[in-house]
Amino acid sequence: MTLDDNNHDENELDFLRKRVEHLESVNRWHLNALSMLTSMEGVHGNAMQMRDPRIIFSTTRLYLQRIVDFDVMAFLAINEDDSSFSLIDSDDADNEFGLDEIIDNLINKGEFAWALSQNHPVEVRSEISPYRVILHMLTTKTRVRGMFLGIVKDVNTAFSSPAQNMMSIILNSSAYALESSELYRMISGHNQNLEEQIAKRTSELEFQYVHDSLTGLPNRFLFQDRLEQAMIRAQGMGHLVVVMLIDLDMFKRINDSFGHSAGDQLLIIVAERLRQCLLASDALSDNDKGYLNLTLARLGGDEFAVMLADVDSIDPVNLIIKRIVETLSKNVELEGEEIYTTCSIGVSVFPKDGYNTDTLIKNADAAMYHAKRLGRNHYQFYTEELNEASYAHLKLENQLRFAIERNEFFLVYQPKIDVFSGRIVGMEALIRWDHPEMGIISPAEFIPVAEYTGLINTIGEYVLITACTQVKEWLNAGFDNFRMAINLSPQQFRQHGLLERIKEIVTRVGVDPRYLEVEITEGAIIDDVDAAIVTMQSLHDLGIALSIDDFGTGYSSLSYLKRFPIDSLKIDQSFVRDITVDSDDASIVIAIIGMAHSMGLKVIAEGVETNSQLTFLQALKCDEIQGFLYSPPVSPEHFPEMFTSDKSFGQSHLGL
Repeated sequence: MTLDDNNHDENELDFLRKRVEHLESVNRWHLNALSMLTSMEGVHGNAMQMRDPRIIFSTTRLYLQRIVDFDVMAFLAINEDDSSFSLIDSDDADNEFGLDEIIDNLINKGEFAWALSQNHPVEVRSEISPYRVILHMLTTKTRVRGMFLGIVKDVNTAFSSPAQNMMSIILNSSAYALESSELYRMISGHNQNLEEQIAKRTSELEFQYVHDSLTGLPNRFLFQDRLEQAMIRAQGMGHLVVVMLIDLDMFKRINDSFGHSAGDQLLIIVAERLRQCLLASDALSDNDKGYLNLTLARLGGDEFAVMLADVDSIDPVNLIIKRIVETLSKNVELEGEEIYTTCSIGVSVFPKDGYNTDTLIKNADAAMYHAKRLGRNHYQFYTEELNEASYAHLKLENQLRFAIERNEFFLVYQPKIDVFSGRIVGMEALIRWDHPEMGIISPAEFIPVAEYTGLINTIGEYVLITACTQVKEWLNAGFDNFRMAINLSPQQFRQHGLLERIKEIVTRVGVDPRYLEVEITEGAIIDDVDAAIVTMQSLHDLGIALSIDDFGTGYSSLSYLKRFPIDSLKIDQSFVRDITVDSDDASIVIAIIGMAHSMGLKVIAEGVETNSQLTFLQALKCDEIQGFLYSPPVSPEHFPEMFTSDKSFGQSHLGL
């Protein structure tokens, strides 16, 4: 082998050695790239889990440092509104490299704008820095998110194509990770807000489920739950549990007169007054805690409830009830008007009056109904007798609701007699109930129930229509010179649209209003005198006569009486009954007749049953009488004969 051959072989070996080194270098790049590409999946995963861009930037630095030995790496975000850049992360915390100045210089030179048009790393120069600067945009398919900036001190550092490609892969992956992180943070933040809203709404719904929406007080459900818990405690400790049901008197009238919004406002005021009253009642506590364990609730409508738990004796309960009555008797201003309110209270006590919540509430309810029947502003403790009365009351109420549609009502008429001529000058329409099982029921039994339930307006309208129809029949039969007296209940008198309804009825029936007389009690007008005067004047202008019924039993004063556009006063039979034997009753009747005549009013005495009563009234010049002395209430078919024979009949009884 020659020397040339040896040289040739050495050259071949040297070439193969370099070739192997190159292949090993390329293979190392490929392996390194494959390793980094595989691990880059963690950038997305970590970002979605940790939702922190700083983690993404830190991870990106680790990968980039394996490719290029950067001395400074910075990340800038782009503002979508004005395309400006802001530095959001860098490792030049002390500004050793003058990073802020370099960024401003490159932006002003347009280098950032140029880098945004490239899809690979670009090297740029800055006059204020001797170092090499590498830019690479951070972009995804949806939008450009920002810019990467790297600074390298070593001017001899080379950037091979594989290194540039790897940088693009890493930074593009970082951009997508940032986008995913932002989206995740947005969704997470939205979810957090949604969770907070759901938690808040759930809390609100839970509160609303057990509280009254108008007053914020516990409702019936929460009241019964607390009552049940209190009864369980009381069984083991020998304590009492007291239930009070509080119902506002005549609340429906306020609703009808002022509207439901005013009624709601009244309920809010009452709730607050009850709160303050019960808080002030803590001093009455007789337990070791020194305060009352109580619950105030609104059960519905105008009905409130109070539960007193852990009570040792009934003594403080009476004082608390009296405070409640006093508190709710204070005037309330509604719609610029002073409204006088009262309440009725029923009380039951565990364990005497029941061993479960339903029984205790039911018995307190029965006591409250009885308190209402006693009149306004009363309270009543439950007794077994009240339960029986309440059951009878409830049964009558249920049957009363069907009485009209079953045609169980009918009218009878009691004549009014002129004291001096003995002629029939009118009659009073009186309702009766022909019950299919109980027979004829007196209005004294069912009218209070009708007033309590609100059915009185429907019954009153039936009386109006039936009485007007009867007047029309008698007029068509040729009878004249009489007036039909019709009683209006307090509720009916205060009913909105009363005048329009009366006009409609008289027009439909075809009867002249001058043949009608309306009787109202003092109690119907005294609560709101001004409104009563307006209603009475409207009826008077229509041609209907007005009479104050049961005069002397109510609250009228002369100052009010002279303002009423009335035609007559009707003396209550309780005064007439003993006028010949009781000097007080006689004095009252003498005073009423004298006063009425001085005011130009007629006087009617009801309940006249004896000749001695009649003689007394004649001497006082009473104008008209009504009572069993002449005739009891009779059906309408008796009146034609009475109309034609009243002259002789009247004279024989009246001494004419």
